[in-house]
Amino acid sequence: MRDFPDVLRALFSVGNIVLSLILGAVLLVFVGVHWPEALSASLRWAHDVKEIITGTPLNPKYNVWIEFLLDDRQLVFMFFIVLARILLALIAWPFFALHRRLS
Repeated sequence: MRDFPDVLRALFSVGNIVLSLILGAVLLVFVGVHWPEALSASLRWAHDVKEIITGTPLNPKYNVWIEFLLDDRQLVFMFFIVLARILLALIAWPFFALHRRLS
C-alpha cells in the first residue's frame, strides 16, 4: 500500500499531459473561432520563428530534419499546449497547497 501515492502521482502526471493536449486544442479552436486575426498572426509568427530556427548555421544533415519535421501549425499548437499547462498549474496550485497545509 505504500506504492499507492507513487501510482497516484503517475496518474496525475499522465492526466495532466492528456488534459493539456485536449485543453490546448480547445483553446486553439476557441481562438480560431472568436479571434481569427489573432490565430492568423500567430501562424505568421510561427513561420518567422521557424525561419529563425532553420536559418541558423547548423550542419545541413541536422537542419534538413528540422525543416522537414517542424511545421508552423505545430509551433502554434505547442504554444497553446504550453499555455494550457500553465493554466492547469495555476488552477491546481491552490488545491495542492491546501492539501499540503492540511496534511
